[in-house]
Amino acid sequence: MTYQNHPYAEILKKHRRNLHMIPELDRHLPKTKAYLLNTLKDLDCKLTYLCDSGVCAFFDKGKTETYCFRAEMDALPGAEAMIGGYASKHQGIMHSCGHDGHMAMSLTFGQYVDGLDDLDCNVLLIFQPAEETLGGAKEICESGILEKYNVTKVFGIHIWPFLEKGVIASKRGAIMAKSAEIDIDILGESAHGTAAYEGKDALFIASDFMTKLYTRHAATIGGVPHFAEDIDPLPKSMPCKPEDKTIIHIGKMDSGYARNVVSNNTRLQGTVRAFSEESFDNTLKLITDTLSDITDQYGCDYNFTNSEGYPPIINDEGLYLKSLLAAKSLECGYNEITEPVMTSDDFSFYGHYAPAVFFLLGTGGDIPLHSVEFDFDEHILISGFELYKALLSC
Repeated sequence: MTYQNHPYAEILKKHRRNLHMIPELDRHLPKTKAYLLNTLKDLDCKLTYLCDSGVCAFFDKGKTETYCFRAEMDALPGAEAMIGGYASKHQGIMHSCGHDGHMAMSLTFGQYVDGLDDLDCNVLLIFQPAEETLGGAKEICESGILEKYNVTKVFGIHIWPFLEKGVIASKRGAIMAKSAEIDIDILGESAHGTAAYEGKDALFIASDFMTKLYTRHAATIGGVPHFAEDIDPLPKSMPCKPEDKTIIHIGKMDSGYARNVVSNNTRLQGTVRAFSEESFDNTLKLITDTLSDITDQYGCDYNFTNSEGYPPIINDEGLYLKSLLAAKSLECGYNEITEPVMTSDDFSFYGHYAPAVFFLLGTGGDIPLHSVEFDFDEHILISGFELYKALLSC
């Protein structure tokens, strides 16, 4: 069946564009929630409200097992480049991560499921707030709703640039990284710049720390280097499995208060990413060990904190193999990717409560997620919709 004559093509397009025009942030999503409920209220489903604006729709088909499908609701800050048409009506907010498309697929899928008299499973649709911030997936999982409806499988899709248009992709095992934010304060002592030796220069110490940290990290198995070519003193990255890769990146530094005064405090802000909890913990230990060494060397102190972050997304092996049969049957095509991606998503929490598999859906474009120019052809949503239909039988 082609995109042009698909019976749900216009419904998918309508939902996506209507939702695109009303982006909202975090868990304060009144217009988005109202739009979803305007469709769901006419369907034979039981509605549950969680996580402030979250909506869960349960379609009871009289079976013991329930398959769950997750879609995110929240948007991102950003002044959308598109003008007119279906551009955001909320200034400074836009759906630059494809969540409008995710909701459109799930909402249309709910309309499809509603019309089915005989299914091998019940269906739970979760429309989840607060994916771009923190807490949405974890709060919904901890609510007990997955246990209440005996959810035995959880599926999710993320729209993805740089993949062929409309192609579904995934892989066994790790597919997305655990990610957390890190904050570091190097605590020095002020002095006048003409007598810097009377103080402890937190800016210099922080710079030395970064060099030593990046050098040590690049020497670990999986440590992703900061430069494409060898840069002294950073060593070449060591060969490793893709799932062993880790990232430490310091993206922001604030230091001092005057150009002629030795800095007494330097704040570093960055991110850590890894594909397993063990690798993540080892990477954090590398940071704190290096901090301890460098501050002992210069006789100063430090503070270090890290956010909880999201766990890595690990596709369940057994469910992935079953899902593969469904994905490969699709007209749109399936691409088994060889390497996990370093981005993160809180879909990972669902996999701690039930077997879960996460898929990517190609836009065919080269504009990255979170860009103010991000957009996509709604025809790709048919691929995700058809995947969800096929997964009902896996």
